[in-house]
Amino acid sequence: MKSLEVAVIVVLANLLYAGGSHGSLLSAIAGCKQYSSNAGYDDALLYIPTGNLQNVGHRSDSKVFKFGVLGPNDGHLRYGETLFPYGKSVIEIVIGGWDNTKSVARQQLRLTKTLFTNNQLGERQTPGILSPYHPTIFVLEVFNNGVVQVSIDGHAHPFLTFFDNTRTPANYMAFTKWNRDLIFFYDCPLTP
Repeated sequence: MKSLEVAVIVVLANLLYAGGSHGSLLSAIAGCKQYSSNAGYDDALLYIPTGNLQNVGHRSDSKVFKFGVLGPNDGHLRYGETLFPYGKSVIEIVIGGWDNTKSVARQQLRLTKTLFTNNQLGERQTPGILSPYHPTIFVLEVFNNGVVQVSIDGHAHPFLTFFDNTRTPANYMAFTKWNRDLIFFYDCPLTP
């Protein structure tokens, strides 16, 4: 917990004294809600109803979410159809996994806290995508036809695209970590 407090102080110092191209770091998380991940990978997670979020983009064929991750590695986002998804599949997106070297998407079926199966849907090398010093902001777009794209905010092309043949709806969303404390920012205002 002490390392998380030090990380928050370092981040705040970087945000306050950032100049040049990093001057917009504070504005990148302005208006976002914050979630500090204390729950581990196998812990029961708090699933947030996306219908209660204020900043969801609704297009004719997709939903768009903007979120951020602050931490050294392994930011996990899960979304699914139900509030308590035991016995139901969720989509899990791992950003900066494997010591911040790659990102993957998988369909996860969790039967109990520690009994689950993962079916990998996509993988991409993403060395250094996360940082313990400043949040990285992402855009998640879930299409009705099963295509899912994850982009770094402001980038023209997604770094991870995959197909979910079950077309899992993003009705509920949760965040978790693997081995390091993280801070997530969610329900971030979308860029017009």
